[in-house]
Amino acid sequence: MPISSSITNKPPKEHNLVSMFFARAAIGDSAPFIWERHRKGWHYQSWQDISDKVLWCAAALRGRGISAGMRVAIISENRHEWVISDLAIMLLGAISVPLFTNQTGTDYGYLLEQSGARAAICSNAKIAYQVEPAAQAAPNCLFMVVMNPGKIFRPSLKLATLTWEELIIEGKQAPQIDPSQADNLTSQDIACIIYNSGATQAPKGVMLTHKSILANLIGVNERFQDLNLSKERVLSFLPLSHAYEHSVGLFYPIHMLAEIYYLPRPELLSTAMQEIKPTLMTAVPRVFDVLKERLETVFRQRGPLSAILFARATAEPKKTKRYSPARLLNWGERLIIKRLISLPVKNRMGGALKAFISGGAALNPKVSHFFNGLGVPLLQGYGLTEASPVVSVTPPDNIKQGTVGLPLKGAEVKISREGELCIKGDLVMAGYWDDPAATRQTIKKGWLHTGDLAEIDDEGHITILGVKRDMIVNSGGENISPLRVEMVLHAQTAISQAVIYGDSRPFITAVITPSADILQLAKSKNNPEEFVQKMISDGIQTANANLGAPERIRHFILSDEAFSVENNFVTATGELRRRQIAKHYERRLESLYHRHKR
Repeated sequence: MPISSSITNKPPKEHNLVSMFFARAAIGDSAPFIWERHRKGWHYQSWQDISDKVLWCAAALRGRGISAGMRVAIISENRHEWVISDLAIMLLGAISVPLFTNQTGTDYGYLLEQSGARAAICSNAKIAYQVEPAAQAAPNCLFMVVMNPGKIFRPSLKLATLTWEELIIEGKQAPQIDPSQADNLTSQDIACIIYNSGATQAPKGVMLTHKSILANLIGVNERFQDLNLSKERVLSFLPLSHAYEHSVGLFYPIHMLAEIYYLPRPELLSTAMQEIKPTLMTAVPRVFDVLKERLETVFRQRGPLSAILFARATAEPKKTKRYSPARLLNWGERLIIKRLISLPVKNRMGGALKAFISGGAALNPKVSHFFNGLGVPLLQGYGLTEASPVVSVTPPDNIKQGTVGLPLKGAEVKISREGELCIKGDLVMAGYWDDPAATRQTIKKGWLHTGDLAEIDDEGHITILGVKRDMIVNSGGENISPLRVEMVLHAQTAISQAVIYGDSRPFITAVITPSADILQLAKSKNNPEEFVQKMISDGIQTANANLGAPERIRHFILSDEAFSVENNFVTATGELRRRQIAKHYERRLESLYHRHKR
């Protein structure tokens, strides 16, 4: 499809997301668009398939009373029906409300009522059973759709309920909608309401317009020009209910006429990369941590020479003189590493990868060094839901370690007097749903106040120092950024995860999760616990040498288990929930201060 290359190299010209989709679908026609993995392999829906079903779904929703401005919730794993629902809702001028599948019935009750959702579209009976009581209680909710009801699903007597198949049949029989109706949408119309994490307070509904998301696509398109994108294969598994995947993992591939592959389970990642040979992949830092660990294990098992070369390839760069007498030897070594290490690594990832794109949380610098050292570009981005969500991304030809790159085209940034990063431009949200007071507190004179502390260097690269609300103020009144200290700790081989503690305390302590390598090595020792403690202590001493006096870790405890989404210590995008972790380990951390008083 040669025309896809010219589309990729130009920003979207349409004024709304739905018109953009239909324009691409007209070009894509019967070519594959969305791939899903089933028991017998990968199967696709073509651009025409999805286009037809968007129109049928929209017709059915319209027939059931959904119209412009109304909200419709989507609670589903990534699948083609999710995309169809999202586009159909927007086509009607209604507003999609993506919700995560791992939320509780209480969460759904609050979110459906707060958004005023008129309907809920669920993926299966398990989710429907959680959502149903909330939908019944929500005063505005009229009906619920279930994609895969299963044999055990029974329609509710109190809430109009139908299957996805029934919805599509209704749409086929209803008066049809012409795709040109999408042209009636304006760039200022609300496309979706995405709720932020609400880690410390009730979630707020972020209103993103067609213009704000298109601004992200324009900025990302300009930033990735050097990747020579044309007909791409995008591997997707971050939830579409997250603004990052919704914009960059769905609508940017639509703009590019790319094929999207939805991975049902993260544990299938290695196999999927071999099968589909992705060219782009967006993910959160934890995914790259896991990939790194797996690659290290593979090359260690191949023998001493392979292990040494692998370590050389992925070593963090050191400052060297401009000229070296061993220049030729270094060139020869690089050639050997390329053939014996870099190429096999790339082949394990499918052999066609142009770039990894990390976002949603801070990326460990040692992970960035690791992949870039292997010749696999790992680009770090920064954003927040309120900015649709991408603010900055590392340029592929100008990777500056420790930063989150340069602002996207059209994004104006500045640092406030308090050190807070502020953003201005079309990418900024329209505001918080039904919360004008919170909107006024966040957007002042057109500037979005992110709540993140940052620095901008002379070249324009942004470094995130921490979250304003997470700042630790010790008993001496000194401000300490948890993110900065934790990133230094994460760079140590023995440490997998770290959360620091010490607000209003005389010194800093930490909860540490040992790395898998250290835990494995400890099994061969006479006293495994003592070995782990010593290795962590040594790692902290090394880290402390790179920290200021108030930041240094005096004492630590080991976590009971790794911080994860499952134990609610990590958000869906990989951000540590510091307050929950601190509360969970508070008694043990406080005991460190009692035992080690000055």
